[in-house]
Amino acid sequence: MTGELIAGRYRIERKLGTGGMSSVQLATDERLERPVAVKLLAEHLADDPAFVSRFRREALAAARLIHPNIVQVYDHGFDEDSHRHYIVMEYVPGKTCSQIIRDRGRLPLDEALSILSQSCAGLDYAHRNGVVHRDVKPGNLLSSDDGRVKLADFGIARAVEQSRITQVGSVLGTAAYLPPEVARGEEAAPSTDIYALGVVAYQLLAGRLDR
Repeated sequence: MTGELIAGRYRIERKLGTGGMSSVQLATDERLERPVAVKLLAEHLADDPAFVSRFRREALAAARLIHPNIVQVYDHGFDEDSHRHYIVMEYVPGKTCSQIIRDRGRLPLDEALSILSQSCAGLDYAHRNGVVHRDVKPGNLLSSDDGRVKLADFGIARAVEQSRITQVGSVLGTAAYLPPEVARGEEAAPSTDIYALGVVAYQLLAGRLDR
């Protein structure tokens, strides 16, 4: 993977992280000569319409949001040579909030409030533009080396005007951060993200998730 060229433009440098359906790689945009983060859909999912649709939704949902506290999407598409769907995003040098909690435990009040206020600013902008994130958690809050917090991973985001994308009885999101009504199968709303951020607030101040 290292050294591979995606879409004839993005040279893979190293892996930043991996999940169940995708991996994120640090790459160099050889055309603009800048570092970028490239999310690649797992190869075994490249021909699965449901996962491809979800991956494309992430790119479109995030690309419409231009805000200092949201990771910007630059490009997306399908690379014929590697048979991989990709999303090219702003590279944020730093750590996720989950890594910060793991390494440091509970945070000082002023630092936690800075993370939360910046997260609120990003969510407010997304909500005002009709997008519900639906998976707010420390792992999706990136804290850059200069203290800027950016909301990432709109993989299960939903535009408010869209019809439901989940099947009856199914739930999307991370269980610990879901409000009771969504856990019961009701539709997510902006309040879903606010509830999740409240759980994140507890986690930042207590240094743990369990109560």
